[in-house]
Amino acid sequence: MKKFVAFLCGAAVALSALNCSATVSSDKIALADIRPGMTADEVVRIAGQPNFKSDNGHEWHYNNFGIKFEDYRPNIVEEIETRVNSASTPAGVYVGQSESVLNSTYGAADKVERDKYSTEYTYYSDDYSLAIEFKVVNGVIYKIECKLCD
Repeated sequence: MKKFVAFLCGAAVALSALNCSATVSSDKIALADIRPGMTADEVVRIAGQPNFKSDNGHEWHYNNFGIKFEDYRPNIVEEIETRVNSASTPAGVYVGQSESVLNSTYGAADKVERDKYSTEYTYYSDDYSLAIEFKVVNGVIYKIECKLCD
């Protein structure tokens, strides 16, 4: 009987560990101090005027990152993305670092998707309203994207 109870306790601990996620606080989901959900005016105050705006104004491009605004709320940042090492997250993670920095900085990813050439690690905010994704190629961070979740 004692062995059975010990087994049940061990199984409960193991199952609870499987349900743990590495959610990240919302203030840690940003690039170059730009966060999903910010307004266009806030972006301009932080980063200045973009180098380029798309014809419809929904995409802005800076030297070190790009921004997409929501279709239905065109003043709200939906996504920030970078493929260069001069824009970092609030935790100091940037393109070009080893993928091992992700686990040591954010913990185990909430979602991992692999294909033939790359791996994408996704971390969600505490309330699941935001996500930060890291695309890794050959063990090196290739792209970082912060976005609003649907």
